[in-house]
Amino acid sequence: MATEDRRIVKMFYLLSKTGGYLKSNELAQMLQLSERTVKGDIEQLKIFTRENGGSLESVRGKGYCLKAVDPPRFQQAKERVEILFSNIDKGHKENQVYHIARAVMRFEGADEEGYFRLEQLADRLYLSPSAIKKEMPGVRDFLGSFNLSLPARPGKGIRLAGGEFNRRLCLLELYENHFRKRVVTFSDSAYEQAFADRDDKDQVRRSTLEILRASDNEVFDIYVNRLVDYLLLLRNRMKDGHSLELEGNQWTVWKKEIQRCREYKLARTLASELEHFPDFTVNDDEVTAIALLLLLWGDWDGVIGLAERFPTFYPQAARLSEEILEQLGSRWNIPIRQIDSEFAEKLIPGVLRILIQMHFNLSQCRLIGNSVSENAIQDSPVAMALADDLAEILTGICRKQINEYSVQLFAVSLYGLIDSISYPYIPRRILICARNGKGSAQAIADGICRRMGTGWIGKLTVSELYEARKYPFEDYDCLIGSFRPYAYRYSWPYTEVHPILQIQDYHRIYREILLKGYDLTSVLSLCRWDVVQVHKDFAANSIQAVLQLLAYQWGLDLACKEKLAAYLCEHHRIRIHRQILTVLIPACRTGKQIFEVYLLKKAILYKGDNVKAVLFAAVDFHGSPFVLRYLEHAVRYLSDRFEDLNPSLSSEYLMDTLTEIIRDNL
Repeated sequence: MATEDRRIVKMFYLLSKTGGYLKSNELAQMLQLSERTVKGDIEQLKIFTRENGGSLESVRGKGYCLKAVDPPRFQQAKERVEILFSNIDKGHKENQVYHIARAVMRFEGADEEGYFRLEQLADRLYLSPSAIKKEMPGVRDFLGSFNLSLPARPGKGIRLAGGEFNRRLCLLELYENHFRKRVVTFSDSAYEQAFADRDDKDQVRRSTLEILRASDNEVFDIYVNRLVDYLLLLRNRMKDGHSLELEGNQWTVWKKEIQRCREYKLARTLASELEHFPDFTVNDDEVTAIALLLLLWGDWDGVIGLAERFPTFYPQAARLSEEILEQLGSRWNIPIRQIDSEFAEKLIPGVLRILIQMHFNLSQCRLIGNSVSENAIQDSPVAMALADDLAEILTGICRKQINEYSVQLFAVSLYGLIDSISYPYIPRRILICARNGKGSAQAIADGICRRMGTGWIGKLTVSELYEARKYPFEDYDCLIGSFRPYAYRYSWPYTEVHPILQIQDYHRIYREILLKGYDLTSVLSLCRWDVVQVHKDFAANSIQAVLQLLAYQWGLDLACKEKLAAYLCEHHRIRIHRQILTVLIPACRTGKQIFEVYLLKKAILYKGDNVKAVLFAAVDFHGSPFVLRYLEHAVRYLSDRFEDLNPSLSSEYLMDTLTEIIRDNL
């Protein structure tokens, strides 16, 4: 794959990431090329796709779409390309920032005091000084999240300032993807050298995993390979003379705290094992730093005994969890305790981990890489919107920022809460007849009960077909029979099955009968929407313009409009999933319940994503768990089915369409 034209591979990546159709002009916009160039590359793209187990399909009016022909090979190609483009893309503003930050972290042309000029940096990166200066605010912001700075001195330039441990964390994150199989996405030999192994990475990884498994500690999966990369970085930094010395009054206190944790014992065991590898001689400060990483990256959901393990932080975490959920429930009118009376306790591990990160001034460290940018929890915009608000509440109380991955972990917990909600169900009243008599009908009834259970059945009557007419129509919801010609005689919905039930019969009964029992109509009525609108062929030049329009259309007065505009333009309020940009806010900010879909006349490129529609919802859940569950489903399925739904979406039938999609997916 490395020998392929990078542009072709990038086109493959964009199509696979979109999961739907992209037109040639949309691809051109995303690649910053002419449409003519893109069309000229299509044949090469077809060949590349075919060689990797897929096919490139073209549909007039919709664009191009990838399909799997050899699924295992196609999936393998997608995974490699996703790793390849997980971060570095010079056309993407944030990724240019990372590119410059990487060069700053490993700049080799500094003077004895560490100073260098931006012109030197520009020469090394083949960029103009003006281009570098333009990106420096973003670079400073990124480095600042790791408590690093770039102080300047007139006549000398800038230098990197900050502790060795913070530098290592920053270096580690800029390594960008921590897969077991490395796919290089940038060309920087000096930077790669910082993480170079001696053909012993697999052995280091194996030893690390064995020690982790044998311990009582828990670490998030996405951090395991990061930990291995950190150990390789540790060895190379020590070799280059950058040993870790945790000095100062603050670190004196912190070291004592860390060394009382069980993570320190694990770090000590790990350090002893590493001494079997070349140049892995670590001092006590290095062991303490490894223990701190294990603390920062701990996965404690469901772990018993956290109160005894963290006596200093646990009471505060418990109090904050209660306070956060109280405010979140009030903002959105969600009966959290009614859904799960123990949810505050379930939230404690996440809050506890963040409090520990805040204590060591590391909660804001930015995480990059597709483990964050491509996290599947983002498929639930409602869970993410609630998590954004939860994080905002926590930040307001603690006065410290938290990173995106911590927000996503809150979203995981909130999605679990939402997913535990069951829709109201009206048990089904079923009449069963069969052409071979009541014995055959009884066999069908017994098979249904045995295979599908009885909890969803309110009444089940076996009858001769001719006797069915004597039953009042309103006493039954449907008729199951084994001979289609009989069906026309009765008004009940008829489901035909084989006399000897087959697997497709159970699927048909599930779709046509069982699912109809979910009372989604009453749930929809609980939503009490004031506005449901689909705007087709909506013309807009930028997402910013759309957000400003929403604010000034729905703000209650001028002051509210301005506040709403500022609120909507906060970047974390905006989530993009499958080409739909979603903005969800509490209805208290608009005074109305609103569900609007703006189908853009022309796709807009926003932060590297191609946006074809904007969904705006101002929501009050009215104290109903069912409304929360319904909206999560509605927003997610609208995004998932957008390509198919787009042509038929209308204001009149939008909610009915979404309701039936929800029912079909239960």
